[in-house]
Amino acid sequence: MIIINTKDSRYPSLLKEIYGAPEKLFCKGDISVLEKSCISVVGTRFFSDYGEYVTEKIIRELSILDIAIVSGLARGIDTIAHKAALKNGMKTIAILGSGLDQIYPSGNEKLAKEIEKNGLLISEYPCGSPPLKMNFPQRNRIISGLSLGTLVTEAPDKSGALITADFALEQGRDIFAVPGDIDRKGSLGVLKLIRNGAAHPISSGQEIIEIIKKQALPFKDPPNSSKKSGTPAKSAILKHCKLSGEERLLIETIGSRRGKPLEKIVEESKLTTQQALAVLSFLEINGLVYQKKGIYKLSDVFH
Repeated sequence: MIIINTKDSRYPSLLKEIYGAPEKLFCKGDISVLEKSCISVVGTRFFSDYGEYVTEKIIRELSILDIAIVSGLARGIDTIAHKAALKNGMKTIAILGSGLDQIYPSGNEKLAKEIEKNGLLISEYPCGSPPLKMNFPQRNRIISGLSLGTLVTEAPDKSGALITADFALEQGRDIFAVPGDIDRKGSLGVLKLIRNGAAHPISSGQEIIEIIKKQALPFKDPPNSSKKSGTPAKSAILKHCKLSGEERLLIETIGSRRGKPLEKIVEESKLTTQQALAVLSFLEINGLVYQKKGIYKLSDVFH
């Protein structure tokens, strides 16, 4: 176990900004995950097939970026979010409402061990602290406080997910909400956020990327990386995408807003037509490139 306080250089700078930031964080796992930019994902314990599908879909789309997914290890959407992150090769952070030796719910003990190996478990409560009911609303401020923004995929009118969203609002962070059926109980909290203008209605991970890239410092640079002032948005996003050399090459080749036809891309990239088509297909699936009238263009995330 690692214990860090607000004077420790490893203490997350975003979390330190919030009102009532925890004095200590008890951590288990890969502490370097705290160096990554984060998006939190929260929702109801009583999720629908739609809630499960859309949570997995958006996290898969976000996995193109080297970011971490934060949630609360609770049943339902929290569990789906952690598992989706791990499945897509992302790091994930679980914020507990108990000591790190008191995993709650007990059914998530196996998941907690996976997160410890491939991410990080965090609590502000020392070992031996039981999962008291009053702890969970409090821990939600840490979930939102660690993150650039909070995604609510499915939540009823009164839920812990909305408490997290309220904390995000107080902390000046972005909130993203996935619209659902108006007659579904699990949509009421999400629709309330949208109706009150508290959240950005979104339907994809690419839309989240488009919003957070407008923040002053949306992504953290890896340690020892060179920093250049005035980096164009395209380069800043590209820098944090998990892409192969060929995928990066084609994005740079396509370049400007006007885009290029396949023949020109093949000519300039020196790839074969078959290679270029395979790479472009991957980029299209991940929402980074689109084709219109035979011209390949970069998606809005780069503009």
